[in-house]
Amino acid sequence: MLAQKKQAHWEGILHAIQNSYAIQRHVDFFNWLKQDIHPLMRHDALLATWGNFSTGELHFDVSSALPEVTTQCLLQDSAIVNYLMCNLHKRWLENDEKWYVINRFDASGIHAQSPNAFTQQLMKMHSLLVYGVRDTRGKNDCLYVFFDRTREFHVPDQFLGMIMPHVDAAIRRVGHLKPIVKDEDLLDSMAHGGLSDREQEILHWVRGGKTNLEIGMILDISANTVKNHLKRIFQKLDVSCRAQAVAKTGTVTAYPKPS
Repeated sequence: MLAQKKQAHWEGILHAIQNSYAIQRHVDFFNWLKQDIHPLMRHDALLATWGNFSTGELHFDVSSALPEVTTQCLLQDSAIVNYLMCNLHKRWLENDEKWYVINRFDASGIHAQSPNAFTQQLMKMHSLLVYGVRDTRGKNDCLYVFFDRTREFHVPDQFLGMIMPHVDAAIRRVGHLKPIVKDEDLLDSMAHGGLSDREQEILHWVRGGKTNLEIGMILDISANTVKNHLKRIFQKLDVSCRAQAVAKTGTVTAYPKPS
């Protein structure tokens, strides 16, 4: 009986690998996880995160059958999940870039800081598995985080070594989902050169003659973070200095200094 179970398990892995090559769309990837991966490794949601974890410039893709655990729900307010993924990535690096499990995961603090539909569902997750992929050429590491409502994750190391390269290859073949932009949001973005709210806020203080250190103190962020934001602002506006950025955007939204 035990031998039959092991044989069925290995046949399931080989079947999943074979089916992975046919994935071309998000729906293919979702069905593959549900039909081929879930029987081998139970999970309620997979969150793929990639980008520059040192600066926090990240992209997300969510695959789950749970309501409100979707990419669109996440992108409506991604700041706290962004912070969580950066911390999980840091732990992955500290673990010599080896996968790890966190059992009895408590997401109540995350929901308290950013209460929304996505984090409300995240509170129901009690275990997670973190698997990272180093992208040496693209310089964009990818973190795959499997969430589950059970309190413990049990996954054989050999299984992950065989299946995760195919998860990584499959998800790279499908274009990631982007947030739905409302007409008024699009017009506002075009008016400010595609700048985010935070970037517009920083540009406002630049217009007021504030230094990076002063802006950091006003916004309660580091001067280095302000510097990184300014780099992205210059890139988006295709300018090379603060004066050019201010001149190109014209009048920006006024942001009152905190009292």
